[in-house]
Amino acid sequence: MAAGLGLPIARRRHLSWPLMALALAMAGAACRTRKPADVPPAPASASQRLPVVVTLVVDQLSAWAFEERFHRLPPAGGFHRLAREGTRIDTLRYAHAVTDTAPGHASLYTGAVPREHGIYGNELVDDRGTVGAIIADPATRLVCPGATEGTQSASAARLRVPTIADQFREAHEDALIVSLSLKDRGALLPAGKRPTAAVWLDVKEFRFVTSTAVASSLPAFVERHGSRDALARGLAVWTHDGKARGDLPDDQPGEGDESGLGRTFPHDPRKATSPGRAFRTTPASDRTLFALALDALDAERAASRPTLLALSLSAHDYVGHVFGPDSWEAWEELFALDAALAEFFRALDARFSEAGWAAVLSGDHGTMSMPEVVARRSGSCAGAAPRDRYERPCGVTHRIDPDALTARLRASLETALPGKGALLRGVGDPYVFVSPEVSTLGPPDRERFDQTVRRTLLSTGGVRAVFAVDALPKACPPQDGDDALDEEARIAALVCRSVLPNSGEHAGAYYVIPTRGSFFDPRIVRGFGTSHGSPYLYDRTVPMLVRAPGRAAAGLVVREPVDFRAFAMTASRLLGVSPPAAAKGGRDFAR
Repeated sequence: MAAGLGLPIARRRHLSWPLMALALAMAGAACRTRKPADVPPAPASASQRLPVVVTLVVDQLSAWAFEERFHRLPPAGGFHRLAREGTRIDTLRYAHAVTDTAPGHASLYTGAVPREHGIYGNELVDDRGTVGAIIADPATRLVCPGATEGTQSASAARLRVPTIADQFREAHEDALIVSLSLKDRGALLPAGKRPTAAVWLDVKEFRFVTSTAVASSLPAFVERHGSRDALARGLAVWTHDGKARGDLPDDQPGEGDESGLGRTFPHDPRKATSPGRAFRTTPASDRTLFALALDALDAERAASRPTLLALSLSAHDYVGHVFGPDSWEAWEELFALDAALAEFFRALDARFSEAGWAAVLSGDHGTMSMPEVVARRSGSCAGAAPRDRYERPCGVTHRIDPDALTARLRASLETALPGKGALLRGVGDPYVFVSPEVSTLGPPDRERFDQTVRRTLLSTGGVRAVFAVDALPKACPPQDGDDALDEEARIAALVCRSVLPNSGEHAGAYYVIPTRGSFFDPRIVRGFGTSHGSPYLYDRTVPMLVRAPGRAAAGLVVREPVDFRAFAMTASRLLGVSPPAAAKGGRDFAR
């Protein structure tokens, strides 16, 4: 068990510990697992070893927050070690507007924009108006079998282009490719078509799982730290040491209460109504992911195989969504992650030697302060203050409720086009999904439909612009020309690279651009916290760090903006494989 895990015990407050322990034990016993490989021999010397590359994506790690906090992190921490022993890129820029987890991970690992790789958002809305994950796949089933029989799972089937993992598998049939995350999309999209393992947290089952898209049984390495029993045994209170905090009070207006964790320190996940949701919103989940990673390396004989370990660290995102990026919790999560990274890197040293492994770390998207925080600080940024280089606003910002917006759109359409049936599926950030019946409308009704949708959207607080997806150009402007465009043209180019026009599938019909600082409510704690997903630089820029002894320049700091393709280019070089085709042209920070 990873030391200090602070995990919730029960699904409901009224369940007693003995009953919960019995339920966890019975559910854990139902899971099939693969037997681990034999204990590996002592590793070869660094000069003889095949590549061992660790890619890390810290979910919601914005460039602006990292710039603000990096120099307050301790020199002995993981982030400073990466920067000291490698290269630090201050601003890695995405070339798309849909700055969410699934598109971000897909872009990092392919070097492609969503228009090319096919992952155009986190979610979609089906014919019944149900919002679901874009990677949900009815052809798959959840593994472990202790779950409800036949539970649908997910896959990377929508991904249209190869990842660096695919390139690595093609070059090394025996390669170890392990992808771990708290989110299915964070594990599956980086893993490629044929990973050794792709494992993530299922919050309902409160255990780590996989999909039949990847394996028919759960890897044995999961059980030690990723089973229900293991997670339950690590329950502990999340406390604050008073050092890691910004300029706001602990109980800041706008902060949410996730499953009974509370809004202020200490946070006791043992009182949570949902163990899985509470667990993912604490630093304990980062430590568990690192423990799983080390178990995978040991069980799968990483010392004798070319290895790619892809880790997606999601607690940072969930803490930000619930409490906001300026909260004490967000600061504490970053400091706790920094310490956990340092410990993880020491464990890699012990297994492979300090020179025997390389790492590339970045973020999948940025974030924005909560509306309440923006309002609190608006007095200090008004008037003649210089323009913020991350395009953060000074003024009123909004949470856009997607369900309320769906209701408004339906009411407007019923008034404008009575008796035409259900023409709208719903809103799924950042899209409006329409019903197939819209295509059967005659020209006058189709024009009335379009005008009604646009008018309703543009009269909503926090909405800046609306793009009809099928009206976007067939060819998007080149990525390297964005800085020369005015703001409206740049946003249009970023949207163009985000969507799947005329795709033949029921993708979003309208793309909604929020005003600066506004965002769609992520439905985690409704009406509270923050989100991302905009085309502005606070969401579109992240840091990147590259550590590769003898290959990446030590202590180098790159201040100028760098194209996001650098992640895939650099990781491919460290793995010794050709980069995915879409990544070519990105900067390579490994020699």
